[in-house]
Amino acid sequence: MAVLSLALLFSLFSCQALAQLPGTKKPEEFSPVIPEFDNLSPDWWTPWPDATHDQREEWLKALEEAWQERREKLPDSEPVQELAKSIGTALDDIESTWARNREYAKTPFLPDIKYPQDPNVLQWAETDAIVTKSRRRLSSLKLEEQNLDEALAASLDQLRQQVVALRDASGDPTAIQVATLNLLLAQLRHLDTIERRKMIEERSAAWQEEIRLAEQQLARMQAELQYSEAAGKRLQQDLDKKEQAISELAGQRKQLAETKLRSTDQSLRMERQLRLMELALQETEETLRRHKLEQLQAMNTVLDPEAEDVKLVQSRKLVESARERVDSTLRELNVRQRQVASWIRDDSEVMNRWWNSFERVSNSVTQIDELIEDVLRYEAAALKVFQQRQGWWRTVSERAGYLGNMVTNSWRTLANYKLFSIAENPISLRDIAKILLVLIGAFLVSKLTRRFLGRLVAKNKASESSMYNLGRVLHYSLVAIGLLVALVMLGLDTSKLALVAGALSVGIGFGLQAIFSNFISGLILLFEQPLRVGDLVELESGVFGRIRDINVRSTRITTRDNIDILVPNTEFVAGRVINHTLDDPVRRIHVPFGVAYGSDPDAVREAALEAAERVNITHTDWQRKTEVWLMEFGDNALNFKLVVWVNSNMVSPLGDPYALYNLELLREFNQRGIEVPFPQRDVHVRSWEPPVPLNLRRDRPR
Repeated sequence: MAVLSLALLFSLFSCQALAQLPGTKKPEEFSPVIPEFDNLSPDWWTPWPDATHDQREEWLKALEEAWQERREKLPDSEPVQELAKSIGTALDDIESTWARNREYAKTPFLPDIKYPQDPNVLQWAETDAIVTKSRRRLSSLKLEEQNLDEALAASLDQLRQQVVALRDASGDPTAIQVATLNLLLAQLRHLDTIERRKMIEERSAAWQEEIRLAEQQLARMQAELQYSEAAGKRLQQDLDKKEQAISELAGQRKQLAETKLRSTDQSLRMERQLRLMELALQETEETLRRHKLEQLQAMNTVLDPEAEDVKLVQSRKLVESARERVDSTLRELNVRQRQVASWIRDDSEVMNRWWNSFERVSNSVTQIDELIEDVLRYEAAALKVFQQRQGWWRTVSERAGYLGNMVTNSWRTLANYKLFSIAENPISLRDIAKILLVLIGAFLVSKLTRRFLGRLVAKNKASESSMYNLGRVLHYSLVAIGLLVALVMLGLDTSKLALVAGALSVGIGFGLQAIFSNFISGLILLFEQPLRVGDLVELESGVFGRIRDINVRSTRITTRDNIDILVPNTEFVAGRVINHTLDDPVRRIHVPFGVAYGSDPDAVREAALEAAERVNITHTDWQRKTEVWLMEFGDNALNFKLVVWVNSNMVSPLGDPYALYNLELLREFNQRGIEVPFPQRDVHVRSWEPPVPLNLRRDRPR
């Protein structure tokens, strides 16, 4: 019985597990969603991207049939019929997209490519050229994929707008019909965009896989390279031709540059400049092609078993000069385009002729960029071949130089990446780095300047307050200059700073009034110098302490409790400020104290003077002497005042001078036996007779 139960449980578990195995679940049947054309749903098309291609074909066929039936019942109004025609075209566009995809599928990715066994350098170079061309076509395909992503987002936005338009359509049946057809048209165009995006994605993935396999074969061919005498002779012939072409281009450019133009026509001068640019770029192209041939020749030579002491051909200066030529040409081309645009405004034919010339120069620049990539790739291949044949120890310096060149090239590519544009000027990481360098340099110069001024103060060659004010002014000036240079580097026209100043004044008048007021007050404090760093001040608001910093917006004051308070500068200019150390740091304070009745006033006076002398902040001279005044006869004590002059600069920012004097007074009174009284009160009790009782009860009238 137990065995039977176990068998039953095992069979149930097996059935459940079998039901959960992949592929055992019955696939759901697909049924196309046909929308209600009179009451169109915004999301009837959402299952389309997840359906298979066969299901989408079935769906499109059913959709076309349903639409043909609905189209026959549409009214004959012109807007409705135009939209119906556009909807039919959108359905045909989806079919056309599929047809193009089928044609692309028949086209080979890498036509005429061969992977021979034991190849020579020319065969390897031919295969490498085909693979490189395919990589560049794949890059253009990736760019098209990005454009379709943007088109897909725009199509979704159009869908949302049409849904809102249908919702807001008035009660007019024709308007509702038009809004419905517009929504259907937007939905079908969105489906076509989805199909084109899917087609590009599939092509890109397949092409990428083909290129990956081709690169593997190319690496295999590079490892199996063999020496070829015929290839060496052909390479030498090609090198001689390139040398001759470079000499001819250099001669033409020199002759054109030395030819003097007697005409003052700007267009002739412009044509000459463009021709010089073309010749310079063509010379650079031929130089790079010659360098590629030199790399192949060096690779073929090192493969020769009889060759001895073959050196690797490297020319980092060539690549750098080519890049500099490209950068300078692009800058000059931009200037020439602006000049032509300013000369010619209405003549489109002449403008097209000039733009064709600019296009030729731009194409040469693109060609040079591609040749630079080829040169770097050939140098890497040659370095690997030399390392295989001669050993890694003989190519250490070359490999280090190659790695450095690769790092430089990667940084250049990253630095030249366009982030955004300001006034039609592209801003790249290189520009951001330059701006940060300018700002950091401005702050460093300001810091070094203030440090130099601080040393002058330390050597007693200048006053602290004047050097502080000078340092603050120089700091703000240097920062302002750095910001101005950064704005110019970003492409801001300095002639438009007046507009910026006008807008800033409007902002100051509304929202920045308090900040601007504090800024002006800070400048007044720095130049007028009613306050200096280190002054002991007391504000109308009750803040008491020493000034630590005077900034543009606020001033930092440290109280006796070591609390830093940021006070707006307007409070120093508009309010009452007591500066205890403005001209003369010596000030007089009144320390009140009391002694018991019966104390000798002369002894009290002598004790108070002795206590005041022991306090280190006490200041005495022939004009300012410490005094002791008997002020009044109090209820409990004789009230005195110790009137003493103190040097405020010697007062600790965390101490209270009254506490110092009270402590010394108490110590001196204890030593001399002078009593400090405490509050007393005499109570006198006076006796009196008890009051006569009053009869408060009165007879009430009856």
